[in-house]
Amino acid sequence: MSSYVVTISGKEYSVGIDADGVLTVEGSDRAIDIHRVGKDSYSVFIGNVSTQITLKGNGSDYQVLLGKNQVDVRVESERDRLLKKYATASSSTHQRYEIHAPMPALVVRIEVGVGDDVRDGQGLLILEAMKMENEIRSHQSGKVREIYVTKGKAVEKGELLMLLE
Repeated sequence: MSSYVVTISGKEYSVGIDADGVLTVEGSDRAIDIHRVGKDSYSVFIGNVSTQITLKGNGSDYQVLLGKNQVDVRVESERDRLLKKYATASSSTHQRYEIHAPMPALVVRIEVGVGDDVRDGQGLLILEAMKMENEIRSHQSGKVREIYVTKGKAVEKGELLMLLE
């Protein structure tokens, strides 16, 4: 049986469908038969009742038209919900990104401040090494959490300069 969570007008319903076409909604079984009658139109038989619907959408968000009434519906598999839940938890615990000095150098300029939003590729600070200025850029988007150096400070290779989240 495939299990889904269907959200209609903010209310979630537990829905399952098995290979024999039995639909289970909140623990109640119903026989279902669906036939495509047009590009976005379907004839749906639930029990002995036939209903024509028009379905538009993609992924997990749909607009279902029943007669003149339109209903916004989100359909997510249990698997997708779990993956999203763990991906969100994982990303929130692994979003820290440390900026380290690639060489011994002198901090010439700091181009961002704590709390600033930065985008991938944006310049963060300028280091001078062997009379050459080197721009240190972000490799991801995020927010500047901490800055560990100041203008004029000499830094060693590998020294922590900044923390992004």
